[in-house]
Amino acid sequence: MVENRSNLQSSFNLLIVMGTLLGLVLAVIGALLLSHVIFLTWQLYDNPDSIMSFAQSLKLAKSGVVEMDLNGLDPLRLIAWPLVILVLLLQGKIGMWAIEAGARLLGAARNK
Repeated sequence: MVENRSNLQSSFNLLIVMGTLLGLVLAVIGALLLSHVIFLTWQLYDNPDSIMSFAQSLKLAKSGVVEMDLNGLDPLRLIAWPLVILVLLLQGKIGMWAIEAGARLLGAARNK
């Protein structure tokens, strides 16, 4: 009976350690994602013409693109800016979710 309780306690301790490690990994991944978003946002602020690489990836075929005169503005750039902002917001939200999940796991492991 005592041996069974010892095995159960060691399994529970292993589960707590695994939860703690998973929480730390999630928190670090979330922090890295947020730092990447900050870096890309600052890069776009510092050099707005870097959006052209993303805008060129939107161009699927030259024959499908209609050339429009928008006072010198490229229509692909106008489409690319909102898409890039939405992708950065999504990446930031995923980073926040990862940090929150890691914090919850760390908090649960600390309370046990």
